[in-house]
Amino acid sequence: MAFLYSVFLKLLYPTSVSLILLLAAAGLRKWKAFSRVCFWLGIAVLVVCGNGWVVGAMEKHLEWENLPPDPVPQADCIVVLSGGILPRQPPRPTVEVDDAGDRVLYGAYLYREHKAPWIICTGDVATGAVAAHPVSEDMAEFLRTLGVPDSAIITETKSQNTHDHAKYLCPVFKERGFKRVLLVTSAMHMPRALGVFRRRCPDIQFIPAPTDFHVTKGIPVAWYRHLVALIPTPRHLLDFSEAMHEYLGMAYYRMRGWM
Repeated sequence: MAFLYSVFLKLLYPTSVSLILLLAAAGLRKWKAFSRVCFWLGIAVLVVCGNGWVVGAMEKHLEWENLPPDPVPQADCIVVLSGGILPRQPPRPTVEVDDAGDRVLYGAYLYREHKAPWIICTGDVATGAVAAHPVSEDMAEFLRTLGVPDSAIITETKSQNTHDHAKYLCPVFKERGFKRVLLVTSAMHMPRALGVFRRRCPDIQFIPAPTDFHVTKGIPVAWYRHLVALIPTPRHLLDFSEAMHEYLGMAYYRMRGWM
Protein backbone atom coordinates (compact mmCIF):
# COMPACT_ATOMS: atom_id res chain seq x y z
CA MET A 1 0.00 0.00 0.00
CA ALA A 2 2.81 2.41 0.92
CA PHE A 3 4.61 1.60 -2.33
CA LEU A 4 1.48 2.24 -4.43
CA TYR A 5 0.92 5.52 -2.58
CA SER A 6 4.50 6.55 -3.40
CA VAL A 7 4.02 5.69 -7.09
CA PHE A 8 0.71 7.60 -7.18
CA LEU A 9 2.40 10.71 -5.77
CA LYS A 10 5.15 10.57 -8.39
CA LEU A 11 2.55 10.40 -11.15
CA LEU A 12 1.13 13.68 -9.83
CA TYR A 13 4.46 15.51 -10.03
CA PRO A 14 4.37 18.31 -12.65
CA THR A 15 6.95 16.61 -14.88
CA SER A 16 4.86 13.42 -14.93
CA VAL A 17 1.58 15.24 -15.55
CA SER A 18 3.13 17.34 -18.31
CA LEU A 19 4.65 14.26 -19.98
CA ILE A 20 1.31 12.42 -19.89
CA LEU A 21 -0.47 15.40 -21.44
CA LEU A 22 2.16 15.84 -24.17
CA LEU A 23 2.04 12.12 -24.99
CA ALA A 24 -1.75 12.35 -25.16
CA ALA A 25 -1.42 15.32 -27.53
CA ALA A 26 0.92 13.33 -29.77
CA GLY A 27 -1.18 10.17 -29.68
CA LEU A 28 -4.52 11.85 -30.32
CA ARG A 29 -3.61 13.97 -33.33
CA LYS A 30 -6.72 12.73 -35.18
CA TRP A 31 -8.79 14.76 -32.73
CA LYS A 32 -7.10 18.09 -33.35
CA ALA A 33 -9.03 20.17 -30.83
CA PHE A 34 -8.44 17.69 -28.01
CA SER A 35 -4.79 17.29 -29.00
CA ARG A 36 -4.23 21.06 -28.85
CA VAL A 37 -5.83 21.26 -25.41
CA CYS A 38 -3.56 18.49 -24.08
CA PHE A 39 -0.49 20.14 -25.62
CA TRP A 40 -1.10 23.56 -24.15
CA LEU A 41 -2.15 22.13 -20.79
CA GLY A 42 1.15 20.24 -20.68
CA ILE A 43 3.05 23.46 -21.36
CA ALA A 44 0.94 25.36 -18.80
CA VAL A 45 1.76 22.81 -16.08
CA LEU A 46 5.49 23.35 -16.63
CA VAL A 47 5.13 27.15 -16.73
CA VAL A 48 2.97 27.43 -13.60
CA CYS A 49 4.68 24.74 -11.50
CA GLY A 50 8.11 26.00 -12.53
CA ASN A 51 7.28 29.57 -11.47
CA GLY A 52 9.56 30.60 -8.60
CA TRP A 53 6.94 32.94 -7.13
CA VAL A 54 4.36 30.15 -6.89
CA VAL A 55 6.88 27.68 -5.50
CA GLY A 56 8.25 30.18 -2.98
CA ALA A 57 4.78 30.94 -1.63
CA MET A 58 4.00 27.23 -1.20
CA GLU A 59 7.31 26.56 0.55
CA LYS A 60 7.06 29.58 2.85
CA HIS A 61 3.56 28.58 3.95
CA LEU A 62 4.88 25.17 5.04
CA GLU A 63 8.28 26.17 6.39
CA TRP A 64 7.29 29.22 8.42
CA GLU A 65 4.31 27.56 10.11
CA ASN A 66 6.48 26.15 12.94
CA LEU A 67 9.48 28.44 13.30
CA PRO A 68 11.97 27.37 16.00
CA PRO A 69 11.83 29.10 19.38
CA ASP A 70 14.71 31.46 20.11
CA PRO A 71 16.58 30.34 22.06
CA VAL A 72 15.91 26.63 21.60
CA PRO A 73 14.91 25.29 25.05
CA GLN A 74 16.31 22.30 26.92
CA ALA A 75 14.67 18.92 26.38
CA ASP A 76 14.98 15.27 27.40
CA CYS A 77 16.01 14.11 23.91
CA ILE A 78 16.50 15.14 20.31
CA VAL A 79 14.62 13.15 17.66
CA VAL A 80 16.08 13.32 14.14
CA LEU A 81 13.74 11.96 11.48
CA SER A 82 15.29 9.96 8.65
CA GLY A 83 16.17 11.66 5.40
CA GLY A 84 19.16 13.14 3.66
CA ILE A 85 21.57 10.30 4.44
CA LEU A 86 23.38 8.41 1.70
CA PRO A 87 24.78 5.03 2.81
CA ARG A 88 28.44 4.03 2.61
CA GLN A 89 28.04 2.23 -0.68
CA PRO A 90 30.89 1.90 -3.22
CA PRO A 91 32.40 4.08 -4.49
CA ARG A 92 31.39 6.30 -1.53
CA PRO A 93 34.13 5.99 1.12
CA THR A 94 31.88 7.17 3.96
CA VAL A 95 28.27 7.95 4.81
CA GLU A 96 27.30 11.15 2.99
CA VAL A 97 24.46 13.67 3.09
CA ASP A 98 22.30 15.48 0.54
CA ASP A 99 20.11 18.58 1.04
CA ALA A 100 17.96 17.04 3.78
CA GLY A 101 21.15 15.93 5.54
CA ASP A 102 20.85 19.21 7.44
CA ARG A 103 18.64 17.21 9.79
CA VAL A 104 21.55 15.17 11.13
CA LEU A 105 23.90 18.15 11.14
CA TYR A 106 21.42 20.23 13.13
CA GLY A 107 20.74 17.37 15.52
CA ALA A 108 24.47 17.12 16.25
CA TYR A 109 24.63 20.90 16.70
CA LEU A 110 21.82 20.85 19.26
CA TYR A 111 23.55 18.03 21.14
CA ARG A 112 26.84 19.93 21.24
CA GLU A 113 24.91 22.95 22.54
CA HIS A 114 23.76 20.71 25.42
CA LYS A 115 20.08 21.04 24.51
CA ALA A 116 19.47 17.36 25.38
CA PRO A 117 21.57 14.38 26.55
CA TRP A 118 20.17 11.93 23.97
CA ILE A 119 19.75 11.81 20.17
CA ILE A 120 17.27 9.37 18.64
CA CYS A 121 17.80 8.38 15.01
CA THR A 122 14.71 6.85 13.45
CA GLY A 123 14.11 5.07 10.16
CA ASP A 124 14.31 1.74 8.38
CA VAL A 125 15.14 1.21 4.71
CA ALA A 126 13.17 3.64 2.53
CA THR A 127 9.88 2.37 1.08
CA GLY A 128 10.40 -0.09 -1.73
CA ALA A 129 14.20 0.08 -1.52
CA VAL A 130 16.87 -2.42 -0.66
CA ALA A 131 19.84 -1.61 1.58
CA ALA A 132 22.35 -3.42 3.76
CA HIS A 133 21.00 -1.91 6.98
CA PRO A 134 18.47 0.69 8.25
CA VAL A 135 19.03 4.37 7.51
CA SER A 136 18.97 5.14 11.26
CA GLU A 137 22.22 3.19 11.60
CA ASP A 138 23.80 5.31 8.86
CA MET A 139 22.58 8.41 10.71
CA ALA A 140 24.20 7.13 13.90
CA GLU A 141 27.47 6.50 12.08
CA PHE A 142 27.45 10.03 10.68
CA LEU A 143 26.69 11.48 14.12
CA ARG A 144 29.73 9.69 15.52
CA THR A 145 31.92 11.34 12.88
CA LEU A 146 30.56 14.67 14.13
CA GLY A 147 31.70 13.92 17.66
CA VAL A 148 28.48 12.61 19.20
CA PRO A 149 29.37 9.67 21.49
CA ASP A 150 27.77 6.32 20.78
CA SER A 151 26.49 6.22 24.36
CA ALA A 152 24.22 9.22 23.60
CA ILE A 153 22.64 7.73 20.45
CA ILE A 154 19.45 5.66 20.30
CA THR A 155 18.36 4.04 17.02
CA GLU A 156 14.86 3.01 15.96
CA THR A 157 15.00 0.66 12.97
CA LYS A 158 11.39 -0.24 12.05
CA SER A 159 9.71 2.92 10.76
CA GLN A 160 9.33 3.54 7.03
CA ASN A 161 7.31 6.76 7.02
CA THR A 162 6.32 9.71 9.20
CA HIS A 163 3.41 7.88 10.82
CA ASP A 164 5.70 4.97 11.72
CA HIS A 165 8.21 7.32 13.35
CA ALA A 166 5.63 8.36 15.92
CA LYS A 167 4.18 4.87 16.23
CA TYR A 168 7.48 3.22 17.14
CA LEU A 169 8.99 6.07 19.17
CA CYS A 170 6.10 6.65 21.58
CA PRO A 171 6.91 3.45 23.52
CA VAL A 172 10.57 4.55 23.64
CA PHE A 173 9.60 7.91 25.14
CA LYS A 174 7.46 6.23 27.80
CA GLU A 175 10.06 3.58 28.63
CA ARG A 176 12.80 6.17 29.16
CA GLY A 177 10.58 8.77 30.78
CA PHE A 178 11.08 11.43 28.11
CA LYS A 179 8.52 14.21 28.52
CA ARG A 180 10.03 16.99 26.40
CA VAL A 181 11.32 16.28 22.89
CA LEU A 182 13.10 18.42 20.31
CA LEU A 183 11.77 17.29 16.93
CA VAL A 184 14.26 17.80 14.10
CA THR A 185 13.23 17.48 10.47
CA SER A 186 13.17 19.57 7.30
CA ALA A 187 11.15 22.76 7.73
CA MET A 188 8.82 21.81 4.88
CA HIS A 189 8.11 18.44 6.51
CA MET A 190 7.62 19.85 10.02
CA PRO A 191 3.82 20.55 9.86
CA ARG A 192 3.05 16.91 9.03
CA ALA A 193 5.64 15.47 11.41
CA LEU A 194 4.60 17.66 14.34
CA GLY A 195 0.92 16.91 13.74
CA VAL A 196 1.53 13.16 13.75
CA PHE A 197 3.68 13.13 16.89
CA ARG A 198 1.30 15.35 18.86
CA ARG A 199 -1.66 13.20 17.83
CA ARG A 200 0.08 9.91 18.61
CA CYS A 201 1.80 10.98 21.86
CA PRO A 202 -0.49 13.62 23.46
CA ASP A 203 1.21 13.42 26.87
CA ILE A 204 4.59 14.53 25.52
CA GLN A 205 5.66 18.07 24.66
CA PHE A 206 7.16 18.27 21.17
CA ILE A 207 9.22 21.35 20.38
CA PRO A 208 9.75 22.02 16.66
CA ALA A 209 13.39 22.32 15.66
CA PRO A 210 13.16 22.68 11.87
CA THR A 211 16.13 22.90 9.54
CA ASP A 212 16.82 22.66 5.78
CA PHE A 213 14.94 25.90 5.02
CA HIS A 214 14.38 26.74 1.35
CA VAL A 215 12.82 30.16 2.03
CA THR A 216 14.70 32.65 4.21
CA LYS A 217 14.59 36.40 4.77
CA GLY A 218 16.37 37.45 1.61
CA ILE A 219 18.74 40.34 1.06
CA PRO A 220 16.94 43.16 -0.81
CA VAL A 221 17.73 43.17 -4.54
CA ALA A 222 16.64 45.23 -7.52
CA TRP A 223 13.03 44.63 -8.56
CA TYR A 224 13.94 43.36 -12.01
CA ARG A 225 15.98 40.49 -10.54
CA HIS A 226 12.77 39.03 -9.14
CA LEU A 227 11.53 38.57 -12.70
CA VAL A 228 14.06 35.77 -13.16
CA ALA A 229 11.89 33.66 -10.84
CA LEU A 230 9.22 33.58 -13.56
CA ILE A 231 11.46 31.38 -15.70
CA PRO A 232 10.68 27.66 -15.16
CA THR A 233 13.77 25.76 -14.03
CA PRO A 234 14.42 22.14 -12.99
CA ARG A 235 15.03 23.35 -9.41
CA HIS A 236 11.65 25.10 -9.27
CA LEU A 237 9.91 21.98 -10.57
CA LEU A 238 11.69 19.85 -7.96
CA ASP A 239 10.77 22.24 -5.15
CA PHE A 240 7.14 22.35 -6.34
CA SER A 241 7.06 18.53 -6.28
CA GLU A 242 8.41 18.45 -2.71
CA ALA A 243 5.89 21.03 -1.50
CA MET A 244 3.04 19.26 -3.29
CA HIS A 245 4.16 15.99 -1.69
CA GLU A 246 3.74 17.56 1.75
CA TYR A 247 0.33 19.08 1.02
CA LEU A 248 -0.97 15.78 -0.35
CA GLY A 249 0.66 13.91 2.52
CA MET A 250 -1.10 16.07 5.09
CA ALA A 251 -4.44 15.57 3.33
CA TYR A 252 -3.91 11.80 3.31
CA TYR A 253 -2.80 11.71 6.97
CA ARG A 254 -5.83 13.75 8.05
CA MET A 255 -8.08 11.40 6.09
CA ARG A 256 -6.53 8.46 7.96
CA GLY A 257 -6.87 10.26 11.31
CA TRP A 258 -3.11 10.32 11.89
CA MET A 259 -2.85 14.07 12.51
